[in-house]
Amino acid sequence: MALSAWILTLIVAFFVGCDGILDEWQLFQPLVACTLIGIATGNMSAGILLGATLQMITIGWMNVGAVVAPDVSLPAVISALLVCGPAALSMKHGIAVAIPFAVVGQILNVFIRKRMGWLIHRADRAADDGDLRRMNRIHLVSLGIQGMRVIIPTLLVMLISPRYIHQLASAVPNVVTTGIDISVGMVAAVGFAIIINMMADKALWWWLIGGFVLAVVTGLNIFVLTIIGLVLTAVYIWFSNRHPDSSHDSGDVDELDDFDRDLDDL
Repeated sequence: MALSAWILTLIVAFFVGCDGILDEWQLFQPLVACTLIGIATGNMSAGILLGATLQMITIGWMNVGAVVAPDVSLPAVISALLVCGPAALSMKHGIAVAIPFAVVGQILNVFIRKRMGWLIHRADRAADDGDLRRMNRIHLVSLGIQGMRVIIPTLLVMLISPRYIHQLASAVPNVVTTGIDISVGMVAAVGFAIIINMMADKALWWWLIGGFVLAVVTGLNIFVLTIIGLVLTAVYIWFSNRHPDSSHDSGDVDELDDFDRDLDDL
């Protein structure tokens, strides 16, 4: 891999690690991170395909309270590097690698968070002194540490010979990779089911059924169907805004309206 590709990959890894804790630009999302790694390594199409698959796997991963979910940024970068980089692993091996690295990233994330106490105390003292510049520096240092959490493992993987990586990948039993392929398909279906359940509305089910019928009858690919769906959505929203009185009635009762009326009665 060329030196420029090395540098771009490490830059992407650093910012993905930073955004994994910042949640500002969503760079840590597998679809974005894998695509950026694919661009850096010159294999964008493989990065997009891998990122889309990993995105469906990680769709339900989120931190709840003090519970830290499996990491997303580290496995996205490492698996994309192995699939799109010189090792050129297959998609199923890239997914198989992503799962253990998600656990490794989770362990590193918890370890770093526990060791951040001294920075928090420094930030508290800077706040007491009214020193905003020192507070900003402390925040940037803590953010940089999270970036190093991803860039260092990425650099270590880049130093491993592609031939040795292929030997390790070939040592994985076929039953494991085949099982991952099957489970990924099931997880993707569950992910779409979760999204549909969140968007469930009586007026929208007809659009969903119509989309399936259109896909089966015409045999159009997913890109054309997406464009058609976007156009129909824009038209639907436009007509709904022009005629608010004729908008569909989902039958749902807004509990906040009842709450406001109860307050008015009081």
